[in-house]
Amino acid sequence: MNYFGLFFSFMMPGIILGGMGAVALHQEAQRRSRSRQRVRRAAVPARHKMQPLTDRTKLYVHDMNAAA
Repeated sequence: MNYFGLFFSFMMPGIILGGMGAVALHQEAQRRSRSRQRVRRAAVPARHKMQPLTDRTKLYVHDMNAAA
């Protein structure tokens, strides 16, 4: 029996096609995850999208000595 021929005619293409299928499934799952995140971000009201500014002293300078 020609095991060399069996290996290269059945097993190698199976490994290659299986790997390609696994990569395609992984990429599709990532694409769906990104689209779900995009939908979730679009559903959030605009007022929640901005990050709250915790240090407001940098915004309003009333005293030039305090700013330095």
